Amino acid sequence: MARFNAIVELVRPRTLLVSPLAFCVGAAVADHRFDLVMLLGIAFHIIAPLAANARNAVTDLVEDGKNVPGRLKLVETAGVGTLQRIVFVGLGVMLLISLLISLVQTVIWAFSVFLVLGYSSPRFRLKGRPVIGMAVFSMAVTEPYIAGVLLTDSWWEVPRYDSSLPLVLGVFIFFWYFAKGIMKNVPDYAGDKEAGLRTIPALMSSQHSAAWVAAAATSLVYLAFPVLVLVADMPDRLVYVGLMALPAVGNMATMVRARTQVEYNLAGQRDMYVSVVFLGFLLFGVQPSMGSALIGLIAVAVMVGTDVFGMDSRMSRHLDRAESTTGVPA
Repeated sequence: MARFNAIVELVRPRTLLVSPLAFCVGAAVADHRFDLVMLLGIAFHIIAPLAANARNAVTDLVEDGKNVPGRLKLVETAGVGTLQRIVFVGLGVMLLISLLISLVQTVIWAFSVFLVLGYSSPRFRLKGRPVIGMAVFSMAVTEPYIAGVLLTDSWWEVPRYDSSLPLVLGVFIFFWYFAKGIMKNVPDYAGDKEAGLRTIPALMSSQHSAAWVAAAATSLVYLAFPVLVLVADMPDRLVYVGLMALPAVGNMATMVRARTQVEYNLAGQRDMYVSVVFLGFLLFGVQPSMGSALIGLIAVAVMVGTDVFGMDSRMSRHLDRAESTTGVPA
């Protein structure tokens, strides 16, 4: 049971929600009905970040020893071999699912393998490159969105659009999550800098200045959304989604005021709630229905459940160095 709990915390269920939600948004843009193919796509985009989190738990031990020391104990309990098997079994299941969905999804699977293995790979270490790393991180929602937009009833077909909505919304989602990637790396400032990772926050002179950069980028993308709705070929009803700028900017204000690792970490955790609710509202705005509302509510419920039961390796208790009794494996 201890091993199982450690694995669950390392694959981080609360972070597995934005990818399937982005996929559902893309499918809503494609006006695809909720069917078995849709369920398979959701499963695919839950497994992908799960495999990526298991991979990161194994490759990020040096910086985690500084940023989230308790994670080292979780890796020791779960077992490096077990985590590596989760990665490759997950990629195998994703291939089977993609073959059942479409040719396009199979091509996307190959790209997903590169993202899962290359983002934190010791050889490529894409996460350590300022712009490329954030672009790859942003694909965690952009790629599922593209997969949803390209969903059809045929294994071979690729849909055609007369509207610019799929492209405009896809570009926004990319930059929206790019900004989130900057914010995500602020709590890890010290460990990333010590490990030599050149993330955008790590290039700043201090963690406080990095928080200001993240706050500016996050505020800009949320405030830009209602403007984009008004000037682009998007349904006017999506303007209400811009209200998410209020909690997003408010949370960034708390990050700028943060002074301890726990405070920075809590701001990052709250931001995931903002991101999930934002995508839930976006899904409902694109395709208003009981099904869309239910998907958003389920996502929020999963978030609350994982936090109530402490099923995440970034919980505050794991930030305590005294908890970690193991070193970084050779």
